[in-house]
Amino acid sequence: MDTPQISAVRGAIHVAVDSKEAIAQAAQKLFVGILEANNLQEEQIASLLITQTGDLKSLNPATGLRRGNLASNVPLFCMPELEIEGMMSRVIRMLFILKIHKSDLKPVYLDGAELLRPDLMRKE
Repeated sequence: MDTPQISAVRGAIHVAVDSKEAIAQAAQKLFVGILEANNLQEEQIASLLITQTGDLKSLNPATGLRRGNLASNVPLFCMPELEIEGMMSRVIRMLFILKIHKSDLKPVYLDGAELLRPDLMRKE
């Protein structure tokens, strides 16, 4: 059996308020956090899927990444998050599709978004 040539890793961050600055900072923090937690380089990213909840209207997270000089050569695709009753508000989610195979990838949940997937949060 051949080893897969792609991998994926995800993460989410809760944004304190709906403002351009807060969305840009949160998008940048999550992006860098996922890279650092998984010892990744931007060049290893094939594409990045981003969602945000409907209550975040001030800025597209992809624009926030570009403003932070991040993901400049990464294809970015942004979508609205599905509206589900009882869902956490003000959340940005990212799914990195990687051009490499790594079996030890760690999801990253920040600033309260850990509540979304307590089953994935490892005790250090």
